[in-house]
Amino acid sequence: MKKIILFFFFCFLFSESASADFLNQTSIFNINSDYEYLGRREVSANLMKISNKAHWYVSDDYWAGISQPEQTIFLAKLDELAREFDDRIYPIETQFWGAESNPGIDNDPRVTILITKLIDLAGGYFDSSHLYKKSQIPESNEREMVFINSLSLLNGRAKIFLAHEFQHLIGFQQKDILKNVSEDIWLNEARAEHAPRLLGYDENYETSNIRRRVFAFQADPSEPLAEWKNKAPDYGAITLFSYYLVDHYGEKMLVDSLKNGKIGIDSLNEALLLNGFTERFSDIFSNWTIANVLNDETVSPKFAYRYEHLKNFRVSPSQSSTIYGAENIVSIFKTVKDWQPAWYEFNTSVNSGSNLNLRIDFSADPGTNFKIPYVAFKINGQKETGFVPFGSTSSPQVSGSNGTLYLKNFGSEIYKLILIPANHSKTADFTENDPTSSFNLKVQLTSEFQKITPSIQNLLDQISALQNQINQLKISSISQFSLDRNLSVGSQGEDVRQLQDFLIKEEVYPEARITGYFGPLTKNAVIRFQQKYAISPQIGYVGLKTRTKIQELLNF
Repeated sequence: MKKIILFFFFCFLFSESASADFLNQTSIFNINSDYEYLGRREVSANLMKISNKAHWYVSDDYWAGISQPEQTIFLAKLDELAREFDDRIYPIETQFWGAESNPGIDNDPRVTILITKLIDLAGGYFDSSHLYKKSQIPESNEREMVFINSLSLLNGRAKIFLAHEFQHLIGFQQKDILKNVSEDIWLNEARAEHAPRLLGYDENYETSNIRRRVFAFQADPSEPLAEWKNKAPDYGAITLFSYYLVDHYGEKMLVDSLKNGKIGIDSLNEALLLNGFTERFSDIFSNWTIANVLNDETVSPKFAYRYEHLKNFRVSPSQSSTIYGAENIVSIFKTVKDWQPAWYEFNTSVNSGSNLNLRIDFSADPGTNFKIPYVAFKINGQKETGFVPFGSTSSPQVSGSNGTLYLKNFGSEIYKLILIPANHSKTADFTENDPTSSFNLKVQLTSEFQKITPSIQNLLDQISALQNQINQLKISSISQFSLDRNLSVGSQGEDVRQLQDFLIKEEVYPEARITGYFGPLTKNAVIRFQQKYAISPQIGYVGLKTRTKIQELLNF
């Protein structure tokens, strides 16, 4: 069952007063209609249990819709889940990640857990809009709370979903509130996916969270790691990556990246530096993509998973081609997102007398930053790894947009090659539909064996510089605008592009990314703008006050 998470990133504000919950009270809760099984916006629920750490509400219509024997089973499962939350989930997660906001907006040290019927694909969700006043967000429940699908209590997965959602509640406090920055969703989810593992729920592989994530990843291993569409392959990719990251660099990578003031890839690089590692995210990503197809610690421990049930895991090639002779040329043109791996396999027939070599030519859009690790499989059983070199032979680089590689004796010593190109350009402000870049890959057998210095490299560098100038001209050419709607994290459109241009000119948006998507960087820029002009509340939400000030400045 795929779990769906929804986030709204706003500032946390305390309520001035709150009344204590009491057993068997009935309350009306606002709920996200996208995940409520009938599409409703609110449900009535009864407080069926108060444990040391939580209020346990169950929706009235779900309770009324099950039989008395089912109710008996449900209550037993609820008691079991409450004990698990009080005795393990809460203390282990808060000790590891840090505390949630407590006592929080409702002035109550207990977390509210609403168990209600959600759509089949949703195991639960967390919505940060409930963490501040109704005067700011009318749909707020003014509680530290999470939502859990009632069906999960009966199928035994409730503790997995609860561990995941509770981590989101903690993460919002630790990153958004304490550090005043909004995390990239993919890394936010990666931390939450680690919670079941932290609690030991993945030790039994047959009932584990990782097992279903492996199936999802194998179905689409080329899913971009950082782009987030809230689909099963997204969860598969970030879970497998987090397993690799934790096994090789430790759990502190997830904790330290949560508790520093940066987001996404930059926060992980900061954590790596803090813990004395020389590798950076780009290096780890490349090694992970090799591990996904090789998974052989005898070649190098960094090219293998360490988790017992992943030691035999491998992905299938995205495309496989056979090269027969010198006149056979394989050409591949692809359009990809940043951090989107693909595995291209090239085979040939074994011929001990062959003196042909394999030539690989790669070219991508100017300004891109591709890395292409490769794995060469030798007839003697050995495996060789490396990177396609970019730039000139006198000063080759491991990344760039144009490169050439020669492999000697393809067919006599090497019988198979796997290339893994991926664009490593973007590092923050990822969306659900990131821009693409294109590349051409040409592979052929040849009697040549020399490294050719690209004669047009200087021209390409000039083109890249000119493209950057053009982009800056585009930024400065966006006309003044009139905001006709409120904007917040997740908003998209031309008005968001114009807002981003305006924030650049106001010198509050140093990243200067005009994407048309309102992400964490844009939110932080809006907060700086609100601080600059003393607009309250300073939460990165473009509401009436902020829109009025923008229009005032534009008309000045």
